[in-house]
Amino acid sequence: MTAELLAEQDGAVFQPVTLDGVTWETHRVSSPGTLVFTVLEEDGGPCLREGARITLRLDGEALFCGYVFTRARTAGGRVEVTAYDQLRYLRSRDTLLYEGKTASALLRMLAADFRLTLGTVEETGYVIPIGAEENVPVWDMVENALDATYRATGRRYVLYDDAGALSLRSAAGLRLSVLLDADTVSAYRCEETLDEGAYNRVRLLYEDGRRGVRQLFSGGDESLQARWGVLQYFEKLQDPTGGQALVSSILQAHSAPVTAVTVTGAIGSPQVRAGTSLFVDLPPASGVFTVESARHIFSGGAHLMNLELRKGE
Repeated sequence: MTAELLAEQDGAVFQPVTLDGVTWETHRVSSPGTLVFTVLEEDGGPCLREGARITLRLDGEALFCGYVFTRARTAGGRVEVTAYDQLRYLRSRDTLLYEGKTASALLRMLAADFRLTLGTVEETGYVIPIGAEENVPVWDMVENALDATYRATGRRYVLYDDAGALSLRSAAGLRLSVLLDADTVSAYRCEETLDEGAYNRVRLLYEDGRRGVRQLFSGGDESLQARWGVLQYFEKLQDPTGGQALVSSILQAHSAPVTAVTVTGAIGSPQVRAGTSLFVDLPPASGVFTVESARHIFSGGAHLMNLELRKGE
């Protein structure tokens, strides 16, 4: 496989010469795709500036497209460059009140407002009665809408930048025919934990101060509380519709320890990115795991990846 880096700046296209390879990283939640590389800037040579468009291709196919945000210069003219994809622009904060929109419709509206390029946007279907967001990152607005959709329908969607086009696809449609086992992985660590994402008591509160309405929806698993102690999930609801059913749904989805696997030095597969799912056979971990983060390292003609995985979708 041949990795190729292209830069577009001031109407010119050129290939920066990297010193230590290229690292491409994606995360499933609240972080843009990142490309990091080091170049040598010498007198008379091209100098990448903030805003330059950077594309990473593998065998001619684009994997990443983004813009230079950070330059860190060290001795000897070495400059470490960090570029982000379009998701970086969703860090901007805003206030928004909307009603009767699906998550996909909300994404289209926000993308138009921030002049972002859209790719495949699947229809999420569920109409959110009302959404009230005050001084939050735009990313959170979309994620909150996707969370509401998941709770109402059981369908999870993944937002990502597909080489320069913001895309929204169902998690079920992002399952890959990729197997991680002892033959494809250099090292791994498997962990089961209650520390994050496991709950045995849920309390959801809805308040409407103008009407003097206050509703509490709650439930729990007494046997699990006796075994683990009380691990409580609490949230304030914007809409009380289906509140008790939501309690049951959260308990069902979070009533087991979370299985997480860290993989290092796996054989690189370009379609593996945060939000996709794949098959794992690394005892004691086995089954379908979701990629929480993926770091692809291209160096000297080699392509390796380090992954953070979580059980299920």
